[in-house]
This record gives sequence, structure tokens and C-alpha cells, in this order.
Amino acid sequence: MQRRNTLLTTNAIVSAALVAALLVALYYLGTEHHVRWDLTATREHSLSPQTIKVLRSLPGPIEVVAFPSFSAETSQVQRYRRVLATYQYYSKNFQFRIVDPDRDPAEAQKLKITSYGQIVLTRGKASYTVDSESEEQLTNGLLHLLETAKKTVYVLQGEGEIPLDDFTRNGMGTVKQALVGKGFDVRPLLLVQTGRVPEDAAAVVVPSPTRDLLPQGRDALAQYYQSGGKLLILVDPQTPAGFRAWLESALRVGAPGGVVVDPISRLVDPRIPVVTQYPFNDITQNFTLATAFPLSTPLVPQPKPSGVTITPVVRASEASYVKVNLESENLKFEAGTDVKGPAILAVEVVPAPGAASTPPAPKAEPAPKTPGTASAAPGAKPAQAAKPEAPKGAAVVFGNSGFIRNASIGLVGNRDLFMSAVAWLTQSGNLVSISPRTSPFDAFILGGNQVRYIFFESVVFVPLLLLALGGLVYARRRSL
Repeated sequence: MQRRNTLLTTNAIVSAALVAALLVALYYLGTEHHVRWDLTATREHSLSPQTIKVLRSLPGPIEVVAFPSFSAETSQVQRYRRVLATYQYYSKNFQFRIVDPDRDPAEAQKLKITSYGQIVLTRGKASYTVDSESEEQLTNGLLHLLETAKKTVYVLQGEGEIPLDDFTRNGMGTVKQALVGKGFDVRPLLLVQTGRVPEDAAAVVVPSPTRDLLPQGRDALAQYYQSGGKLLILVDPQTPAGFRAWLESALRVGAPGGVVVDPISRLVDPRIPVVTQYPFNDITQNFTLATAFPLSTPLVPQPKPSGVTITPVVRASEASYVKVNLESENLKFEAGTDVKGPAILAVEVVPAPGAASTPPAPKAEPAPKTPGTASAAPGAKPAQAAKPEAPKGAAVVFGNSGFIRNASIGLVGNRDLFMSAVAWLTQSGNLVSISPRTSPFDAFILGGNQVRYIFFESVVFVPLLLLALGGLVYARRRSL
């Protein structure tokens, strides 16, 4: 009996010890390896892939001090704590604390806080202040701190291009704001005055000139590109023929004219191709957003361009075609006149592997001439003309400028695509890829097959099924 009691006591102690060990293990796993699931329909408590990428690339500690309003009428404190804790979840280098600016005015004054809700991000001696806890502002603040030097993007102006500081429908003021928000210094470039591209240019944007560039402007862009500069060029169906000829000569990308028609697109007008799938390239890698391009012109890369590699970035659907006659109101395909697709809407141009680094062939020295003799010495090889030097720069060409204008930049992924192109050109792709979400609601665009499926299912199949079932019931009742 005593032995049995001893065994029971031992079993109880061992069981209690095992349960305690299990609880300790669960507590350790819960505190050191916690996992979060966001089950909301719009994933409003999750961060965008771009933000997660930035957080995981933090090279060192970032100190974050938030100054929300502690007033009972607001819920800023809880909201700020939730957002900042979500950032900290993805990186231990992201450390934050929340300060009441009314109870600690000295620290608020030290960090130059001017209003409730501001957040100061500090990395070493560098600091950056944002005005709210929005994901876009916080991530942009991190990008500012991670950039060692501010990069300057010049936008060509003065020869009929899209106005840089214009916020009307056809301007590109919204794009400028987006670039500034990502840490770029955006400046106008007047080649008609300067005659050259500044040395601090990280990239030059040429937004759809409506007049042919002056020779000094074309030469300046070509020299900048040849010496390693980065160009982002946007053309339209009405782009002057002279500029299109320069584009093909300098970048090996033709723009023969015409407008792209995509009958599959259901966004108001078939002349607004909607793209949901992209060829493999550096710019749209992991890019899943739809983009819309109102009134595009096709791009035709040279078949075997010398010294460069040209890769499609955006391509319309297989059903697309090019309407050559811009004045025609008939948008249906006309054989013999129109050109079958798929039409290319954007390309990237980079130096061919080894092209930029290949040294020029040595020139053959001419044989010495003797007086009264015009012919070369026997056996001497005639000197060959030196091949043109391969360009060292990179370029992105869009056959559309409408997608970056204020009227269309907000359509689904238009802004994100443009920002990805600028990031790739300026070598900021590790930091700037897809912009953080600014709204949990995105436009839902149906493809042609999806529209047909819904039509046949709702208008044809379901009514016929109900009619057939009704007929069967009616026939069965008649037979009874």
C-alpha cells in the first residue's frame, strides 16, 4: 500500500513537472517566436510588401519617438501604438516609444515638434519627422534615413512637355509629389537654356514633348545617355516624327505611330488598354497591380540592336492591335491597314553584356608613303572605320504619357509602375518598389473572359436551368 502511494505521488510530481515544463516552453515560444494573423477582409492591420522589405533591410537601430495627442476625445495613442508595434514586429531594429507632448514639453521642443501626431525617426545623427502614423509617411521616413545622399531627378520642360507643377487633369504635379515623397529632389530641366544635363542628375524624365527638340537638346540627351545617364521617356501617338526618329536612332526603340486598341479591355474605351500580366523584367518583377494606359502608341524595338539589350516591360493582350489611322472613328480591326498585336507599351534598354566594357579595336597604322606614290605599301591592311561606342546608360521608354497625368495616375497601379521605373533607373530598387497602400479599396477590373463567363452564367445558363427544371416539374405533374 505504501509503495502504491509512493508511485502515485511520484507520478503526480512528474506530471506536474511535465505540465510546468510545457507551459514554460509555450510561454517562451509565445514571447520569442510569436506569429500574427490578419483575418480582416482588407488586411487593414497588415503592412505592404514594400514596407516589410524596407524593415527587413534595416542595417542598424532606428529610434522612433511618437507624440500623439493624449486627449480623451481622440484615439491617437492606441492607434499609434498598434501601428508602431506592427512595424516593430518585422524588425527588432525598429524601436519606438510614445511621449505625451503636454507632460514632456522639453523633449517635444528638443525634437522640434510643432503639432500633435508627429513622429521623429532617428538613425545615428540623422533624423526625419513625419506628420502622422500612416504607413506611407512612416515608410518614406525610413527611406529618407536609409538614403545616404538625396538623388535628383530632372524633368525636361520648355519644349511642349507635360507641365511639371500643374495639378490640372493633364499636368504631372501628383507625380512630382510622389517623387518628392520618396526622397527625390525633383527639378525642371531647360535644355534650351543650359544645353547640357547637370552632373548630379540621377535620371532625366522626358514627358511627351509636343515639339521636336532643338539639336542642342537632342545632343545633350544623347551624350548624357552615352556616358552612363538614365533616361525615362514617354511618347504618345501625336509625338513629333523628328523626336521619334531620334528615339530610334539613339535608343534603338521605334515608335512608328498609331494608337493601340485592346478589345478585351472593358475600362470605358478599348483605346485604354488595361494590363494585368507583365513580361519578366527588372521593373515589374513581383508587380501584380493592374495598370491602364489611355491612348497609347506601340513601341517597336530594333530586331538586333547594336550594343544594347531591349526587354519588354508592359505588353497589351494578344487581342490588341494598332489602329494606324488616328482620324478613323471605326475602332474595329481593318486588315491591310491596321497592325496585329500584341502591342508593346513599354521597354527597358540596358547595355548588352560586355558591350560597354569592350575596348575599341586598335587602329591600323597607315603604311609610309614614298614621294610620288599614292598607293600603300604591299601587304598593308587598309584602316577600318572605328565602330560607334556602345551606350553605357539605361533607359525606360513608355508608349504612353497619359498614365502619369493627374487624371490617370490614381488608377490602380499606374503610380506604382512609374515609381518602380524611376527606382530601377536610379538604382533605388532595394528601397522603393511598390508604394504602401493608401486605401483599402482598389478598383476591380474584369478581363474579357471573366466578363463573358459572368454573362453566360447569369444571363444564359441560370435562366435556362430554371426553365428546364420548371419544364420537368410541369411535365411530371401532367403525367400524374
